[in-house]
Amino acid sequence: MVARTGATILSWQVPGEDGELVDLSDGYRSGQELNARDGFRNAVLAPWSNRIRDGRYTWRGTEYDVQPGETGVRDGLHGLVSQADFELRGDAGAAEPRLTLVTSIAPDEHAGYPFSVDVTVTYGLETGADGQPTLTVELTATNTGDEDAPAGLGWHPYFRLPGHETIDDLELSVPARTRVIIDEGLIPLPGDAAFETVEPAGDIGLGPVGDAVVDQAFTDLIPGSDGSVTSVIRSPRTGDSLTLRQDPDESRIVHVFTGDILARDRRASMAVEPCSFGADTLNRDPEAMTLAPGSTRRLRAEVVYRRG
Repeated sequence: MVARTGATILSWQVPGEDGELVDLSDGYRSGQELNARDGFRNAVLAPWSNRIRDGRYTWRGTEYDVQPGETGVRDGLHGLVSQADFELRGDAGAAEPRLTLVTSIAPDEHAGYPFSVDVTVTYGLETGADGQPTLTVELTATNTGDEDAPAGLGWHPYFRLPGHETIDDLELSVPARTRVIIDEGLIPLPGDAAFETVEPAGDIGLGPVGDAVVDQAFTDLIPGSDGSVTSVIRSPRTGDSLTLRQDPDESRIVHVFTGDILARDRRASMAVEPCSFGADTLNRDPEAMTLAPGSTRRLRAEVVYRRG
C-alpha cells in the first residue's frame, strides 16, 4: 500500500509461515501520522537526504536558507518531497506489479532551493528464483531547468521481522569500511575527522542489536560478487531475514537508525537507508551533487525476504 503523499509506502505485506499476511514495513497507520511525518517512515528523500547544518548551504557563490525565519530546529531534514502530492502513472506492460509516481519541484516553490527537478518513484513486487518476496525501489531526480542543480536521493524504510515485538533480538550487518562521526547536532565533524575506519574492514554488525542506540551513517561500502552492497537484518531465533541490496555507484551511504525517539512504537523496527550522499554534503562537497540540465540521477534498491 502506497500513499500519494510523498510516494510513501504504508505497508508491505507477504505471506507468513502460517499463510497469514505479515507486514515487513513499519509505515504510517493514519493520515494524521502521515502528515506529522514523525520519523520519516518509509519516506522518499529528495533533492537531498539527512541534515544540512543550520539549514543553510552555499551553491556557486550564493548562500541559501531552506528554513528562513525559523528559530527552532534548523537542520533542513530530508529534502522537500515527503509531503508532496505525487501523480500516479501506470505501468501496464510490466510482468510484475509496478507502481510509478511523479512530482515536480519548481524553482519558486521552496525557500532556499531555486531549481527545477522532477522526482520519479517506482515500486515493484517480484518473486525471486526461490520464491522469495522482493520489493524493488527506483528513485530518479531529473534536472528540468536550464542550469546545474545540486540534487541527491535517499530512501528511509523501516523494517521488522515476524515474531519480534522489538528489534532488540535481531542481528544487523552492513558491509562498509568507514563509519561517519557526528557532533551533537548529528552533523558530520569537519574534514577527515568525520571518518573512522572500521577494523577489520567491513565488519560492521550488531548481533544482537540489544539496547544499542544507533543513528549513524556508514560509507566506503563493500560490494559482493554480484556488484551490489547487501545489508542484512536477521532473526537468530527464526532464521528469517531481510536483505537490502543497493548499487554502491549510485548510493554511497547506508544510514542506520534504531527508532529510539519515534512517537509511536519505539524500537519496534529499524531504518536501514540507502542514500546517494551523506549528511551536509551540500556544505561539505556540493559539487559532488551537481546535476546538469537534462541529466538524471538514480538510486535503486531491492529488499528480499527469506523465511528461515
